[in-house]
Amino acid sequence: MSILFIVSVIKAVKQHRVSRKCYVLIINRSVGDILTCVMAFVNIAYVLIKDEPNKDMVHVFDNFFIASFWSGMISYVSLSVLKLYAVARPFDYRKTITMKRCIYLVIASWVIFLVVLSYALGVTAITKIPFLHEWSGCRLETCLRRMYRIRNAIAVGIYCFTIICFVLTVIYLNRARRFVHSFHKNKENAVKPKILRNRFPLWKLALNVATFAGFNLFYIGWIVTLLIVAASDACFFQRNYPLMMQTLGLVRLCLLARIIVDPIMSFITDFQIKKSFLSLFGVHGTVQPYDSRRPFRKEISEEISSDYEVRTKPSSTTMEDRVTIKTDLTKSVDKNPELSPL
Repeated sequence: MSILFIVSVIKAVKQHRVSRKCYVLIINRSVGDILTCVMAFVNIAYVLIKDEPNKDMVHVFDNFFIASFWSGMISYVSLSVLKLYAVARPFDYRKTITMKRCIYLVIASWVIFLVVLSYALGVTAITKIPFLHEWSGCRLETCLRRMYRIRNAIAVGIYCFTIICFVLTVIYLNRARRFVHSFHKNKENAVKPKILRNRFPLWKLALNVATFAGFNLFYIGWIVTLLIVAASDACFFQRNYPLMMQTLGLVRLCLLARIIVDPIMSFITDFQIKKSFLSLFGVHGTVQPYDSRRPFRKEISEEISSDYEVRTKPSSTTMEDRVTIKTDLTKSVDKNPELSPL
């Protein structure tokens, strides 16, 4: 599903049907999802092949497995910050946020991930490998536990920062919408565009962030629980190792469920990605985009026709009737200029 999603997005970007700045970050999330799935397959193969799997090797695979959570956090926090900047500084957004800088942001996120991964694997190596353990003097109770606490604290911080940035974006956006509506409050018979009242511009991002926050909430709850329990009982995880690994397996299933749900929702809700996805299988259906100007135009025509009782049917109306209707409409607008469609 992630591979099909990436191919569909790349095709839509090449055809200039979606925003490159936003969807390059979505592709970044899907790349992390693919890496997570690959490591899950590697872990499955290792456990099935080995008669007695080494639990340290399972933890090594688990460090790569968290790439899904990391790439999702970086992608959604970047999207939230970009949308927040676009709402707060709309005139500077196009000049400041360029495609090149978005690509640099993606590269920087994976550089940071490799640094965190190297730190985790390095501490695990100097703790578990005998000659490195003798050289460093690191133990499970010292270096390894400190490493897990630092990594878990960073994950909780970025998760909360992602949600806070999105909430601030929604607050700024609502302020901007109220500012636009303020121009229509004191105008009688003014036409208020329905698009500003009913349609939430960030509904796609809201849906993705809600999915990310919901499915990854179990992982965050797992991390917070370990941080709280480890503060009072440092050996809790080792003494309850089978139960902890079973619980961690359920947490991993939640992460994999998010990987499955995200592309499916995109195929259903995003008509441009849906069109690209269907074209991969030779289905070239017509998907009409939403025209934001249609409700406004329709409202104007309905208001004029209801006020002046103008009902025109081009197929059955003669030329003389059209001239008479146009003359009557012009006289009525001259008497009350506020109702002019111009």
